[in-house]
Amino acid sequence: MNKNPESPTIKRISWLLWGSLALLSILLVSAFSRAWSLHQTLEEKEALLEPLLTAQQEELATLQAQLTYVQSDAYVEEWAQNEARMTRPDETLVILIIPTPTPTPTPLPFWQRWWQSLTGE
Repeated sequence: MNKNPESPTIKRISWLLWGSLALLSILLVSAFSRAWSLHQTLEEKEALLEPLLTAQQEELATLQAQLTYVQSDAYVEEWAQNEARMTRPDETLVILIIPTPTPTPTPLPFWQRWWQSLTGE
C-alpha cells in the first residue's frame, strides 16, 4: 500500500492556512482599495488648491514689496510732501485757493411769483 493518506489534523491545518491566506488577501485588497481611493481624493483636492496657493504666493510677494517700499526713505519723503504737505528747507509750499462762485438766483417772472403766493408753494 503506497497510499499517502493525510491525517485529519493535517487537513484541518491545511484548510486553516488556506483560509487565513484568503482572508489576508481580501484584507490587503480592501486596504489597497481604500488607500487608492484616498490617494485619488487627495490629488483632486491638491489640483483644486494649487491655483489658490499660487494666488496667495503672488499676493504675499506684492505685500512684501509694498512693505519694503513703505519702510524706505523714498516713501517717507513722498508721504511728507503729498500727504503732510511738508517741504524741504530750500522749498516753498504753495497752496492754491480757488474761489468757488456763488450762484445768483434768477428772478421769477411776475405770473410765477403770483401763482406761488396764491397756491402757497
